[in-house]
Formats: sequence, structure tokens, C-alpha cells
Amino acid sequence: MQENFEKWRVGIPDTFYPISELQKYVQYGTVKSYLKDSLVVLPGEAIHKFIYVLTGKLQVNFLFSDGRERMVYFGGEHCMFNYLFQHNSDNRMAAYIIALEDSQLCFFSWEQLEKIFHMDGNLLFEIMKNENAKGNFFMKQAAEMDFLNPTIRIVKLVYQLCVSQGKPVNNHIEVNINLPLRDISEITGAHYATVSKVFCTLNKLHILDRKRDKIVIFDMRKLEELTQETQLFKHDGTN
Repeated sequence: MQENFEKWRVGIPDTFYPISELQKYVQYGTVKSYLKDSLVVLPGEAIHKFIYVLTGKLQVNFLFSDGRERMVYFGGEHCMFNYLFQHNSDNRMAAYIIALEDSQLCFFSWEQLEKIFHMDGNLLFEIMKNENAKGNFFMKQAAEMDFLNPTIRIVKLVYQLCVSQGKPVNNHIEVNINLPLRDISEITGAHYATVSKVFCTLNKLHILDRKRDKIVIFDMRKLEELTQETQLFKHDGTN
């Protein structure tokens, strides 16, 4: 069932909006420990619980009826997974949660959360902020898939990598990551040939050089400017 989803860390936040204050109320829930790679929620399982990460990291995946899988998002320390209300009318896919690391979790029922909200009403707004952060992220992703040219989606991914993971080395920036073109294609929704063409173009323009285990950026300013363009190949219908 498990695939190597390390590549998805590139484009998705580790934790959308941590809720540290909820840790004060874990005595009202049920704390459980999970080893790395163990299932927290089985595919399609309805647990009707609110899951709060005390330590470790979880990952939500979709399992499709043909055996394919797709990572949805991660959640690290103080993140939440709202499984109180589960409505899945699509029998072609089922969500499940797996522990990416040894993790300690707290499970809350609706009644337990209601009691906590009476004691600390601000926590309800903190949870709403977490849900809002997730919603905004995925709405933005959906909009970019529809309206951004695939070449620019690739450029934006590389730029985001530089900002989040890049380290200055002499007169350039290095991002130490092994990210195959096929993975970039899957993350951005761009065709493999388009991904290859984009990196060849950026190399020819001496903006960056992609190696097996790193990306070397020579001109960060130009790379940032390209993220504002409508497409990389002006006279090309590449998608």
C-alpha cells in the first residue's frame, strides 16, 4: 500500500497551522502511540474522531480502486486531522492515514471537544484557522492547475524550493534534493517532456543547473521574475 511519498514534501506545507494550545487539554481525550509506517486510520474507516498530533508526523493518502495512491497532505506536531464528520459517497477512492514517524496522538470525540470549547472558546477559532489554511492552500493549487501555464508551475515549484530549502554556496544557491523529472511532472501536473524542456531552457539561460542530487541556482532574481510570466515558451502550446 505504501509508496515513497517523500517527493510530495516539496510542494505541500509540513503543518498548515499548528494548534499548540490544544495540548493543555489532552487529558480529556485518548492518547495513543503509533510506530513509523503503521496505519492510524484504515482506508475508508469511519472513526468519527478529531486527531491531534502531539509528536511525530502523519500523512493522509487516497487509495483508488485500481490500486493507485495519491498523497493529500502531511501533519506534524500540533496539527489536526478532523475525522469527526466523514462523508464519502465515492466508492472509487478511500482515504487513510499513516504514521510517517513514531507518533503520539490524541483522539477527541465531539462531546470531549464541546467540553473543551466551553472552557476555552478561542480554541474553536484556532481549529477554524487550521481548516482555513488547508482550504486556501488547496483552492490555490486547484486555481493554478487551471490557469497557470504548466511551464510556470514548474518554475514556481523550483523557486519555492529555493526559498524554503536553498543554501548560499559561494556565488550561487544550492538546493540539496533528489527530485527526478518524473516526480516534478506528477507534482505540477505538467507532461514529462515539458518538465525536461523547462530545465533545459533554464540551463541554457544560465539560471540554474539541475544535477542528480541537487539544483544549483545561478540567478535567483531572474528565476523569481519568470514566476510572474504567463508562460516560458512564448510561441509554444506546451502543456
